[in-house]
Amino acid sequence: MGNNDIDALIEELRQITRNDGNKTYAHAQFELGLIYDNVKYNYDQAEAYYLNITREDCSEVYANAQLNLGYYYYRKDNFEKAELYFSNIIREDSPKIYAEAQLQLGHLYSEIKPDYDKSEAYYLSITREDDPDIFTSAQLNLGFFYTYIKPDYTKAEAFYLNITREDSPSIYANSQFSLALLYDDIKHDYDKAEVYYSNITREDSPSIYAKSQFSLARLYDYIKHDYDKAEACWINIIREDCPEAYARAQFNLGFIYEYKKNNLVKAIESYSNILESDYQEAYSKAQYQLANIYFFHKNDSNKARDYYNKIKYCSSTSYIYVSTRVISELIDTNSNLISNKEDLKESILANIKNICTSVNDIKNRLLVSFNLNNSPDADTEVKEPERRIAHYTKPAVLFNLLKGKNPSKFRLNIVDFMNDPSENQVLTNWLNITNNSDNEIKSFLASFSFNHNSLNQFRLYGNEDNISGSGVSIAFNQNFFGLDTERSISNEIALVGSIKPIISTDNKQIKLETEQTKIESDDTLHPLPLYRCLYFDPKTEYMALAKRNKQSFYLEMCGEKKETAAIDDEWERYIDALNEEEKIKIIRKQLKEIKKLMEELLEDAELQKIPNLEQLLSLAVLPISCLIKHAAFEDEDECRMIYITHIGDENIVEPQDYQSANSLYVEYTKVENYIDNIYLGPQCKLPHKLWLQNHFKKKLPGKQIKLIKSEMPLR
Repeated sequence: MGNNDIDALIEELRQITRNDGNKTYAHAQFELGLIYDNVKYNYDQAEAYYLNITREDCSEVYANAQLNLGYYYYRKDNFEKAELYFSNIIREDSPKIYAEAQLQLGHLYSEIKPDYDKSEAYYLSITREDDPDIFTSAQLNLGFFYTYIKPDYTKAEAFYLNITREDSPSIYANSQFSLALLYDDIKHDYDKAEVYYSNITREDSPSIYAKSQFSLARLYDYIKHDYDKAEACWINIIREDCPEAYARAQFNLGFIYEYKKNNLVKAIESYSNILESDYQEAYSKAQYQLANIYFFHKNDSNKARDYYNKIKYCSSTSYIYVSTRVISELIDTNSNLISNKEDLKESILANIKNICTSVNDIKNRLLVSFNLNNSPDADTEVKEPERRIAHYTKPAVLFNLLKGKNPSKFRLNIVDFMNDPSENQVLTNWLNITNNSDNEIKSFLASFSFNHNSLNQFRLYGNEDNISGSGVSIAFNQNFFGLDTERSISNEIALVGSIKPIISTDNKQIKLETEQTKIESDDTLHPLPLYRCLYFDPKTEYMALAKRNKQSFYLEMCGEKKETAAIDDEWERYIDALNEEEKIKIIRKQLKEIKKLMEELLEDAELQKIPNLEQLLSLAVLPISCLIKHAAFEDEDECRMIYITHIGDENIVEPQDYQSANSLYVEYTKVENYIDNIYLGPQCKLPHKLWLQNHFKKKLPGKQIKLIKSEMPLR
């Protein structure tokens, strides 16, 4: 339909009034809303038409309009309004639309503002009579809830078993896969797991069938050691089922042929079947295996180098990238190590792997988990002491993050242009290696503090017009951050690989799928994890972890009307749960081992022929380089969100004018729904507070964001 036809239809629909009949009017208004929503992209106008429809006009059309309004505000991250519109729908309007609204409300309280009791209640309100597909989606989510959130495996199994193939073949496949995982990973009843995996057919869901075959192969390989059955399951998976599962299966077939059946011809064939478009991770791993076959087994250095050059950097197995770059350089310099491959493997490559393994272990120890007790049964009356994290910035930045209909997204800035010239160099200087600014792998970061109302932070950060203490502190809740440490590395350069099958340690890498309606966010990046800084004095080797200071702890707890004795008790619980002494003991040992191994590499005469050796070795410690700060900054109690990527990453925002040429950054997400408190610095201007009060009262009437004026004595 052309623009003229659409405009003519709009004019025709606008002529319809309630005098033409309430139901006819409701349908016309709904059609107008759809046109402005999906064709004209004028969402304000679409909202106005949806809001014109009342239940008295036509209850089903009213319900549909309220559902679309709920989706609209969900996409805008205005979850309070989304909840309002979803909640307006009752079963009498339309059982199916009511069920869909209840499903979205369940998702909202499960994923966005976790209240699992509310989420459960919404899911339980949906019946099979409302709509079989939506009912089974709710039952599946309840199964997930009792599997992973509030473990009760008997209940979880009952919910999964409520789902039949007749209700929805794809959701049935998901429930059977979930049951198989429960018996595989949790109950370790592998015979039952095998039955549930085997119940899934390609006709139910090609992608879940592929994943179930993959998991069956893993079970036969690692648990039952029946390699022929494992091979058969992996062969069953075709690219059309699921390109990712196919790529993983071909990689594992290559592994079996290479290491267990000593058939290099078939191994090469399987590895070569994997396309980069199938799954980047498996493709890069396959290139590594192919390179090793030609280098270590066929003595074809030139062909090996072609494969090595296709391998990209990542954190979890960064030793692969560093190792391949080292081998390529050794080939170029015609090193003696090329003809002495066993020494190369057992000393140099082993050292690189051990360094990278320790680095990733340290990184994981520095993760801020937000649940120090790490237990779903922790006392809910005692609030997690690290549940909020503060970001100090200028009021102008806060304004841009909140303004109007198109606010800015939170940014991570490139490390190269940080104000502190020693940034990212404390560790590498201690290891006697140097970072090269020409390196194409770049780190971006954003800084936060565990202390929300800190005089020192207000003095240092966010000042406007050269007025000390004029900035703001934004206290984000934990939902602003992720927990997957692999996310700190760009998907564009990710390579998760090693000399073992992809799924050897964690069957849940094959992700579950649901067929329920999903509301996509426009966030640029996936949720990124947060890490506490490690403060380190290279001269004395003193170490400390970033954490809340006691004064900050008291300030918050006093605001919640707690007695001094109760605050002291909670402080002691916090310090005990942090377990700083034990963590530092382990990290100190690991850092010393890294230093020892690094010295061995730097002193190797053959490696010294590599002109960019230090630059290559610096990549081995890159994941923690910007998490280790000099001990002189300990009172900042800083934590950081990091994102490591290639300089060509499309997520890097290009400067729009010459004056901004030194400000490369990546965009993360919009912030408004993740803010709990805003602290105004002691010299923050009064108009800033008035603007914020007006903004929140108008835009988020149902959400409580506290504005707190800092009373720190600034002199």
